[in-house]
Amino acid sequence: MALLKESLNLLQAATFVNKWRHTEPNNHSFGAHGLLFAAIVILLITLINPLQAQAGKEISSSVDRERQLELLIKNGAYGVSGDDALHGSTNLDLSLIPASVIKILTGLVAFEELGPENRFRTEFFIDAGNNLYIKGYGDPFLISEEVEQIMISLKKSGCQTINDIYLDDSSHRLATMADGVGNSLNPYDVASSALAVNFNTINVRVDPNGTVHSGEPQTPLLPMMTRVAENLPPGLHRINVSLNQTDSLQLTGQLFRSFQEQAGLGGKGAILRGRAPAGKPLYIHYSSKTLNELIEGLMRYSNNFIANQIFLQIGAKRFGYPATWEKGRRAVRDFIEKDPELAEAAIRIEEGSGLSRKNRLTVPAMLRILELFKPHARLLPEKDGILLKSGTLTGVYSYAGYLRKNDKLASFAIILNQNRNTRDAILKILRETAESAEKTRTVRGNGSEVRGETGSRFKIKDLRTAAGGDDGVE
Repeated sequence: MALLKESLNLLQAATFVNKWRHTEPNNHSFGAHGLLFAAIVILLITLINPLQAQAGKEISSSVDRERQLELLIKNGAYGVSGDDALHGSTNLDLSLIPASVIKILTGLVAFEELGPENRFRTEFFIDAGNNLYIKGYGDPFLISEEVEQIMISLKKSGCQTINDIYLDDSSHRLATMADGVGNSLNPYDVASSALAVNFNTINVRVDPNGTVHSGEPQTPLLPMMTRVAENLPPGLHRINVSLNQTDSLQLTGQLFRSFQEQAGLGGKGAILRGRAPAGKPLYIHYSSKTLNELIEGLMRYSNNFIANQIFLQIGAKRFGYPATWEKGRRAVRDFIEKDPELAEAAIRIEEGSGLSRKNRLTVPAMLRILELFKPHARLLPEKDGILLKSGTLTGVYSYAGYLRKNDKLASFAIILNQNRNTRDAILKILRETAESAEKTRTVRGNGSEVRGETGSRFKIKDLRTAAGGDDGVE
């Protein structure tokens, strides 16, 4: 401020001298020119110094952030990209377990293979003995509300009596559960199935006196609920019933039977597993949810059951029924190999939910997936203005999504395979860096260029070969 004030004083003095010269000619006119020259020099120094100081602060701030990131990342990687350029990254060649952010790839391939308006179907047949055959094709949203409407639709189609109920799950041929699914009663460990209701779970409420109720108003109390909740403590419980395939099918049959009675359809009989007859179904039910709606819910609630039902359907659509894990993997591999950038990346997909620790990819691969997913970016949950999907396993913490930048989306990915969960701290730094970069100006001096936060820009395509590193550490 003192220099600026002095320069203004000199400019005023120079102006006064010039005016005086026009009235009193003087051979010694250097004083006015000298004052003017000195004022201009001081003014330039005054204006340039703050810019250089600001640039220095920004570089220092950038260095501080880099040091912070080094402390936060012991075994992991991050990257931020936009406008076909990489704006910040580390450990680009590290192949990592992604956890649930892999659901973005599952959704992307599903849009390509099935289409956003696709709806899962379930077929219904009635034989001469008024036995009902239900043939499933993996609808992940066959919930109580849908089953209630199905029974009403069957009645409208002319069905008056249902005796035995046969459940046909032959459209899936699954020798094992998805890799990574555990043998627990937790809902995130449910098994995939061609025919399952309510996400292969039951929701029960147990009173302090031991009385069992349905845990949700849309679902009636079923015999299986009473049996499974027999030794549960008081409270609300959602329980995985898919560890035993018989229990899974019994739950489906019992729910249909209960809504049969509510719809006023007569008949009684057993609940059995069996093939549907050939011929035209009496009724075909199409899910109330489009694929687009299913994937929006998938991203918000990270439902592993829905993810793998979609994964299996992708394979069945491409290679035909019955759906298998290998067909799903082949379909995803085909999608990856069609894209030149993904084809050269180190990507391994075992299943579609992210539960498997055999799933592997690099940050450049994840950034490319996000670039392709941008038309569907709004399907990701929003947190503090950031669109993101999270992923969590023991020792695995990941974020993938988009930072908003001047009405544009900058893709980012953070994948950590370490004991300490530092993804929120890393995301905070990436966001601050992006916001700071918006304010950064290029300052030239001494023949060099100061670029501030991001430094040189790298094309993502130039980093494709860096994505083929070793498997890293779990």
